[in-house]
Amino acid sequence: MTAGARPTLKDIARRAGVSVSTVSYALNEQSTLPLSGTTKAKIRQIARDIGYVPNGLARSLQAGTSRTIGVLLDKPVTTPRYAAIVQGLVEGLTEQGLHLALLHKGPASQWVAAVRGYQLDGLIFVGHDDHEVPGELAELVAKHSVPFVALDCGAFGEERPYSTVDFDYRAGVELLMAELERRGTRTVYYLRPDLVSRAERIREQAVFSALGQRPEVALRVVSTGITAEHLKRLEENPDQQASYVHELAGRVEQALGTDGADPGHTTLLCSWGADVEAVYRVAQRRDPRYTVAGLAAGTLTTGLWPNLVYSRLPLEGAGRECARLIMGETSTSPVHEHLLLPPVIDAGQSTNSETSAPATAADET
Repeated sequence: MTAGARPTLKDIARRAGVSVSTVSYALNEQSTLPLSGTTKAKIRQIARDIGYVPNGLARSLQAGTSRTIGVLLDKPVTTPRYAAIVQGLVEGLTEQGLHLALLHKGPASQWVAAVRGYQLDGLIFVGHDDHEVPGELAELVAKHSVPFVALDCGAFGEERPYSTVDFDYRAGVELLMAELERRGTRTVYYLRPDLVSRAERIREQAVFSALGQRPEVALRVVSTGITAEHLKRLEENPDQQASYVHELAGRVEQALGTDGADPGHTTLLCSWGADVEAVYRVAQRRDPRYTVAGLAAGTLTTGLWPNLVYSRLPLEGAGRECARLIMGETSTSPVHEHLLLPPVIDAGQSTNSETSAPATAADET
């Protein structure tokens, strides 16, 4: 062994006068190969004397576990939505004594092979929009019984050979509409992107359905100007975000300027939480009595901004549920669970109604 070199199994075998495979068996706690106690003790003492430390992969192979869960996420973790999900995952996995590894894009076979080779204990797939579990990955997971959990893939109500966690976007709209009704809303400006992704379809259908049951509430649909092509450009070049916010503010100004709706009974409803801040600032400039609502949480805190309401997705909670479910998936006889998590209403002070009070978090679907 050269000076400064990391000790290897060969170094131990040379000193002990045995084969490398014998050394491997002696250091493997899971090995069932019969070795004399004297030989095993001698090999282990030499390993300690020369400072041998098995690498992570070797330890994983010996123990049959890496204590690490791979997370497949193709969105930036700097995005608040995914940062919250990952935070929940980290907390949940840590409580289970597990680690998290964010995986880069790669073929499905690569990640399934990593699980089968004990480099990972399981996989969690984070979906979004219409990005769901790829067919090849789903087939390999089922074929090899890979511990697997899928988040936000619209799988609730479907039988799948793995556990799933989804958000109840429809319930979020219904809860928010009930809160706006309680606040005395009579006109709703629905600010929506020109997208047809799964979440947007569900939200829009739920908005139209909820207002269809409330004929006394007028609906005004306002496009935010976001198309699939525009969204792609924003993701590739975040510097264009400022110009989008400026354009959005102009669209809101124009919409409010052409209608004589009473601000005290009017809500600007944003499909995207990211749009809330720009819309809120326009509303405040025009008249502080406007209510601004988001079908997803934005950057503003409801307790600090009057007349602000969110339907907040339980993002961290979803991450924690995924961590809990992946533990169940690693058992010898996993029971696949399929969860549908309802949003909660996050509401600050209302100045539009004398009877209004801060809403409490709703737990029912």
